[in-house]
Amino acid sequence: MAIFPVNVDWIADLIPGMSTKIGPFVVDTEEVDDELVAVFIEEIKRLAGDLQDGLFRNDPDAVRMAAHSIKGMGGTVGLPEISVLGLEIENMAKANRLPDARPLVDGLVRWMAGLS
Repeated sequence: MAIFPVNVDWIADLIPGMSTKIGPFVVDTEEVDDELVAVFIEEIKRLAGDLQDGLFRNDPDAVRMAAHSIKGMGGTVGLPEISVLGLEIENMAKANRLPDARPLVDGLVRWMAGLS
């Protein structure tokens, strides 16, 4: 099983009630291998760029779509916190609260700096 080089504890600092939101995204990850992790890293970087671009353009639909994809990815690689982050950003975009999403997107970008 692949192991990520950085933790996701910072997400709980940004999202109140993380422990009550994480359950639906916890999946068995015994089959996660290095190849899947590499694909995840490549895709999360692309989607984070889409989030940043959507925020820059003030485009809630672009932010929502990228966040929705992120929501579906985290649990698959044993990072359900990333899925909760995606859910929160998606909900903010749906409510047209893009300024509220900025700290979450910025946190994701900082976290990705530690990924190889």
